[in-house]
Amino acid sequence: MKLARTRSMLALLLSVAAAATAAGLINCAAPEEEEAAPSEEAVTGVNNPLGLGLRFDDKTNTIQATIKKDLGAGERLFVRVRRGKLSLTSQKDLSCSDLIAAGPLKNTGTVELTGKTVYQGPKVDPGVFALLHLYDDARWANGQVTAAQLAEAKNPDPIVEACIMKGTTVRAKLQTNLAYAWDQGVKDANTVKTASGGKLRFTANDSGLEADGQVDGGAGGDAGDAGPTPREPVTEETVTSQITYGQLCVQELGEIPFFKKLADGSYDTFDCRDYVGTNAAGPTAAIAGVEASRIPVTVDGVAQEKCSPGKELGPDSSSYSCMDKADHGMFLASGGVQPGPSVVTAKNDKGTEWLLLCRKVADDGRGMMKTKTFTDIAMIGHNPSSGRTCFFQNSIGSGKDGEHVPHPADIEKSTHVWSTSVQSYCSGSCHAADAFVHSPWIDGAKRSNGKTIVPKLGELANFPISSPEAPYSIIAADKLGFEIPKQLVSDEVGACTNCHRIAGKTGGDFADWATGSGEEYYSKITDKGKTFALSHWMPLRLDGLTEAAWATSRYGKAMEVIDTCSRNPSDPICVWADVPRGRFDSPRVNR
Repeated sequence: MKLARTRSMLALLLSVAAAATAAGLINCAAPEEEEAAPSEEAVTGVNNPLGLGLRFDDKTNTIQATIKKDLGAGERLFVRVRRGKLSLTSQKDLSCSDLIAAGPLKNTGTVELTGKTVYQGPKVDPGVFALLHLYDDARWANGQVTAAQLAEAKNPDPIVEACIMKGTTVRAKLQTNLAYAWDQGVKDANTVKTASGGKLRFTANDSGLEADGQVDGGAGGDAGDAGPTPREPVTEETVTSQITYGQLCVQELGEIPFFKKLADGSYDTFDCRDYVGTNAAGPTAAIAGVEASRIPVTVDGVAQEKCSPGKELGPDSSSYSCMDKADHGMFLASGGVQPGPSVVTAKNDKGTEWLLLCRKVADDGRGMMKTKTFTDIAMIGHNPSSGRTCFFQNSIGSGKDGEHVPHPADIEKSTHVWSTSVQSYCSGSCHAADAFVHSPWIDGAKRSNGKTIVPKLGELANFPISSPEAPYSIIAADKLGFEIPKQLVSDEVGACTNCHRIAGKTGGDFADWATGSGEEYYSKITDKGKTFALSHWMPLRLDGLTEAAWATSRYGKAMEVIDTCSRNPSDPICVWADVPRGRFDSPRVNR
């Protein structure tokens, strides 16, 4: 008993001594400094540590802010909607003090089934909302838009932005466009719908609940303690913005070789004049597999590098043409041309051919052949095996920086050049028959092996000639308004359709221009370009045909039927059929 009491006293003394020693160590140590607040750069963007995201709620026409957890003590949330122009640095340059003037959100956040805390933000003004449809007008394709439309295009982006502040410290900062916020609202609504079906689980990174198959997403990632995670797969039903469309196209067609991937949703930009990647953190770099060329324009066979006198195009120009005449004309400009457009191509590991075209050259002071300002920047991805195709278009009038063309799926940089929402107006006419359109103008741009930059039937193994049964379909066509008209399959036009399809404008003006007729086009073509051998660039081989024999040839007779069907599609001689969709063929896709 005495021994046990002694041991207890000894243990007590050791405990006191240990406590005293620990206290002494604490007191002797240097005073602990308060943990430094992260830099504003570290809290900016979709992967901000608070999981700040922005989405559009179409039921209330409002912007909602979502965060991973509720606001902390002293934190305030600010949200603003406005029109403007998103740039490469506009999110970084966003001053949260500008948002403070509007006052913080005063409502209380609610936790939804996804685990996110949701705050109701401001309504979207109808004028800002209307910017989502700014480029719906097909006149953007031929440059016939009004002065009012061009003025609107100076600030074409419906911008949504938010800051979380604690005192004067920025805790999270995010800027995106309304179309992408809309996509996040649709995605989250689908996730909640899944949640209500009892298919959610807790995530390992403490970011709340997660739907089966879901791995984060949004205009503000639920990064959690484990850091950013890949976004969940995009579906055709959840696409409104050019950014999400870019993600969907990459999912199906593979990556776009022009852009070096830095991280999920982040890429280097590309210089479509010098054909190199433009890395903001280092020097420019050539990219393996990229072939590119300026598109030459000639007058009487002589290459031209300047506009006609008195027709020079300045940095704010939106014209496709600045020359009196040329040997070959441009389709969109009805025969007009300008020196200096560039076209770039590359093939990825999935067999998809990507094409980037920079045209509507605007001289920024360096001359038409060196300027990096282009009012029309467009890109096509087409897989000839599956036929699946994506089209991208810049914000005409404002997305003109050809030196820093971003990846369409780059969450932060995409809208610097690409339109806020997907533009589908040209699919039913210009690209109705196939993804790639050819003419002597664009086919003047050659690869190092002498073949055309734009993939051409009969020149590449994966583009065989005389294969009108090759599949062709546009990704998310039904959701985004793309259309592929029926093709003309009458026996009487077999001389032409044995090589390629005829649909849309290929059966109208374009067919005339390819066979030596059409005043609108040939009024801008030189006498040299009007000679039979140059004006009749269809069929691909004239094989002894002469101007005198053209009308009675099988090609001339086929053109008579094509012209008839162009004027009157219901004529009994006109037989129409759906363009083959390949393995994606379905009543839902066919029109």
